[in-house]
Formats: sequence, structure tokens, C-alpha cells
Amino acid sequence: MKRNKPGVLLVRRGVPVLLLSWLVVVSACQSKPQPEVQPVGQQVEALMRGTAHVQVEEILDGAPTDTNIAKLLLERSLSMHGFRLVSREQADYIIEGTLECDYFQDLSFDFNDQSQHLEHQYHGKFDGHLISRSSGGEVVQDLSFPEPLMNGRTQMELAQRDIRRRSATIIAENLLRGKILGDPEVRGLLDALTDPLDGRFYNQIQDEMIQIGTRAVPHLLEALRDDREVRLEGSYKGFPALEEGELKVYHIADLTLRDILDRDSGLDPLSSDDYLLRVRIAWQWLWEDFQQIPQNLRIEVEQRETKAPAPIDR
Repeated sequence: MKRNKPGVLLVRRGVPVLLLSWLVVVSACQSKPQPEVQPVGQQVEALMRGTAHVQVEEILDGAPTDTNIAKLLLERSLSMHGFRLVSREQADYIIEGTLECDYFQDLSFDFNDQSQHLEHQYHGKFDGHLISRSSGGEVVQDLSFPEPLMNGRTQMELAQRDIRRRSATIIAENLLRGKILGDPEVRGLLDALTDPLDGRFYNQIQDEMIQIGTRAVPHLLEALRDDREVRLEGSYKGFPALEEGELKVYHIADLTLRDILDRDSGLDPLSSDDYLLRVRIAWQWLWEDFQQIPQNLRIEVEQRETKAPAPIDR
């Protein structure tokens, strides 16, 4: 039976660090200054993979957008993966291009001479690439998807927002899982957890990711949403007789984050889905603070400064 836990408290030797999480959105508005947290583990260094600059134009129905969602999401993704945002002249890597999102159709359901609105559909196309300074300013990866990407929502405002967010997410995935900035070693280890023919215990794979260190953290944060079953044998402290299907990739991701960042979320195979959501946000907050993510790119949580979580039951 799932346990419901009231909040998430990431702790290091008993010291509370993070607050209760709630619904989050990425906002372009200036955030209030966040309280500083204690350093994450004396032996851990911040992840620094280089410098980057995003120069992406966002066009909606033929006109530039007031808030460039694609640029914001790409800058956040790069920051979370250890790239410091700088001017174009200083950048090791430059992401440039144009995202065009155009209205496609008002999808409706027609029956007996009556028409019911279903959703507004938008097409998104991106023409862009990655430039590397170390390659003499040459293009090293094409990030384009010329074939229209379609997305729809019932409300026009949401449809216009979501096509830009979905497009930016695809660009970021192509960039940070690509041949230049990608990290196939970590992705391969996460995938190995689901391969019953791998031959290792899942504890061994966890240990390999721990040895990689902070370079694995951004991928582990993403893996907190990976609900694939762990298909390997192993030992999970406190749960000697887990049934098939109870252990998910996100459980191993959480345990690995615990050992890399010297914090404990308290997540386990009996945790509720609501508690898992809170754990995801708590790890995000910790990594944002540790990496000193720019304030305008942080996850916006209304209750972050005002409400502390109840203690976690052990």
C-alpha cells in the first residue's frame, strides 16, 4: 500500500535544506531572491561543462513573441547541464535558429448539423544548429525539424504556449542527447536498468553512476520521471522482498542522487505518487541552488519561501 507523506525534506546529517513543493512553471518574470542553502557535500564540485549562448528567434503567427519561451527553456536546460550562459563572443557553444509556430486549424466534431469545438491546432518548425568555437566556429550539429510538429489545446492561449514549449523541449533533447553535448554513458546506464539480459545487479549500475558524479545529475533529474520497471536483480535497503514491477528507474535515480549530492529525500518503493512529485521538485530546487541557476530560469514555486514541510517518517 502506498504511503502518503506530507512533504519533502532533503537532509544532510539531519540539517533541513529544502521546502515543500507545489505546481511549477518556468517564468520569464524576475523571481524574488531565494534563500541560500548550505553547500552540497564538501567533496562535490559544481558541474561546469563550458559556456553557451542561445540566439533563437521565436515567431508566432508571423510575428515575434513578447516572451521567447523557446529561448528561456533552452537556456534553462543548458544551465541545468552545467553550461554557463555568456555573450556570443565568449561562448564555447552557440545555439542559433528560428522557431516558427503557425495556426493550422480549429478542430471540431460535427454531428447532426451541430459543431463542437475540440481544440486549436498549431504547427511548429525549427531551422537551427549548434556552433562550436573549438571547431573554428563551424556548425557541428543540425537541430532542425523542418517537418511540422503539431500540437493542440482547447484554449487558444494554451495552444500558442504549448506548441512553443513542446518545440523547445524537442530542440533541447536533440541538443543535450546529441553527439556533441550528449552523455551516452549515463543514458546507457539508465537504459541498462531495464534490460534483463544486462548481467549486472542494479546496485552495480548505481555505483557506476555515482562514480560519474555531478555529470550524471541532470540525467538523473530527468530519470525521476522514468517509470520503467527495473528488470535487474539487486538489494534495496529495507525492502528485501520486492515484487516484480515495484522497483522503477526513478527509485534508482533517487538513490543515486542521494549518494552524489549527500542528501536523502526519503523516497522508497512504498511512497505515494504525490510524494514522488514533491521529491522531483525538491531535487530540482537543490540542483538549481547548487548550480546557481539564473533567477529568471528557476522553477517558480509560490510556496517555496513561505511553507516548510512536515518531517519525513523513516
